[in-house]
Amino acid sequence: MKKVIINLFAGLILLVAGCTENIVTVEQPTKEIAGKTISVNAVMPGENTKTRMAFVPNELDVNLRWEENDQILLVFDDGINKIQQTVTIGAITNNGRTAAFEVIVPEEIINGESETFNLYGMYGGVTFSAIDGEESYVVLSTDPWSGLFLQLQGRENVLIRFSEMNIDKNSPDISVSFQHVGSLFKIYLENTGTTDLEGITGVELFSETPIFAHQNADPEVGAKYDLISGTFVNGTTFSNVLPFPYSGDLLDGDVIQLWGWYPPSQVAGYIWPAINLRVRYGTGQEYVTTVPKPARTTTTDIGKAYHFFARFNSELDPALAFSDIVYGVLMDERDDQIYSTVRIGSQTWMAENLRYFPGFPDEPERLNLVTDGSVTEPRYYIYGYDRTPESLAAASENFVNYGVLYNWPAAMAGATSSSSNPSGVQGVCPDGWHLPSEAEWVQLTTFVGANAASKLKETGTDFWNESIGVTNEYGFSARGGGSRQPISSVPAGFYNLRINGHWMTSTQATETDMIAAWMQANSSTGGYQTASKEYGGSVRCVKD
Repeated sequence: MKKVIINLFAGLILLVAGCTENIVTVEQPTKEIAGKTISVNAVMPGENTKTRMAFVPNELDVNLRWEENDQILLVFDDGINKIQQTVTIGAITNNGRTAAFEVIVPEEIINGESETFNLYGMYGGVTFSAIDGEESYVVLSTDPWSGLFLQLQGRENVLIRFSEMNIDKNSPDISVSFQHVGSLFKIYLENTGTTDLEGITGVELFSETPIFAHQNADPEVGAKYDLISGTFVNGTTFSNVLPFPYSGDLLDGDVIQLWGWYPPSQVAGYIWPAINLRVRYGTGQEYVTTVPKPARTTTTDIGKAYHFFARFNSELDPALAFSDIVYGVLMDERDDQIYSTVRIGSQTWMAENLRYFPGFPDEPERLNLVTDGSVTEPRYYIYGYDRTPESLAAASENFVNYGVLYNWPAAMAGATSSSSNPSGVQGVCPDGWHLPSEAEWVQLTTFVGANAASKLKETGTDFWNESIGVTNEYGFSARGGGSRQPISSVPAGFYNLRINGHWMTSTQATETDMIAAWMQANSSTGGYQTASKEYGGSVRCVKD
């Protein structure tokens, strides 16, 4: 057989809520096919569109990243011959964004009567069909197409495909496009009450009429997908239920995040109906939402991540309800800390205080002592830590619950003051995020409206010493992390844990003073204060 090596540099496809871009275009220069190496360069359709083969949560998006030994199933078709081939990804570079594989053009295609051939490929299929006449059929996984994130991450559920028509055997000029076959659906269920929900046996989205998303009809027989026609040909069904297998408990304050990969039908008129959420528990018991997500007005798009946010609280009626709070997840690649994020109005905020300080708790001696302050040099503190062994345990708990206290130079990381919206100051925040200005905090509290602090503070008395009238209805979950006070105002020390929360802004008041946002346990409003740049406060980052 003639060998043609195609180095496929597959860029990144990102499953994005609200993003319609879902194609990666691959262009190739003209070369002779007979034994020549053909370099294929990926051209992205949009700067925010990414393709990865391993799941990586990225706020509301899900990145897919190529991994070693990922396999692509190929079908060559010259109108007479349909020939299968499996190739293995290799030469992964650019943090998983690019990869290469070898394609061997079969002798039957090279020596066939046709001067052209078509090439079809898919990632995610388990194997080819072994039935005669089904050379273009790919058999899909019999594993559930949904579950916990790590379960779905380890399966070959997510499919992407490409097709390229009329490739000239003598002088191929190939442009290959990977496209999504399905979409990801996420259920984010938070227990906002004080009672545990024990013995969960299953979670599902359901409707009174069929939900037009393909799913395995038989758990023991894999569905079949035709690479040539780009359609499911056998083994799938439309059901009134989209299952998300789960067994376990939902403790108070905890969250369950379940994911499903389902290909929405693109047939005109196949519109998704109104959808409710059901949580089964115990022996035949269940909680069900009473107000559904409304029916769509158009077909459900392919290549997106759809999110269903819900809360459970046995003290409320109904106990289970969809939520308007839009949560995401951020992983800080500097130290692998994971943060909840929340979209409020047009802003996306961290829903936790920043915990970035390399070395803690392994090298706590790198933290500054509370008496060590500076207006010009970075300082990092954790509430209560004074480098004594007995203070380490409490400080470690405070680190998790309240994050790091930064002076203004540490929060700014060398940047100059900004009062702009957005600030344009990354500061100590992760890539893609920035330290908000006073104007950005004002935008947040203006959007939230009257009694903003009550709507932004975390409920209960775990992180505030009192919680009267607090609702946390926007999911911001502000906590009273206290502060590090400088010598110039009071004896240097840590003050007001669970009483006050202070958050650094990128805006300075004078050469020696900065502006911080604050909230207080017994105040429903909060406000802003001018304080020395030596002052130590918390940081909340905003997405760029």
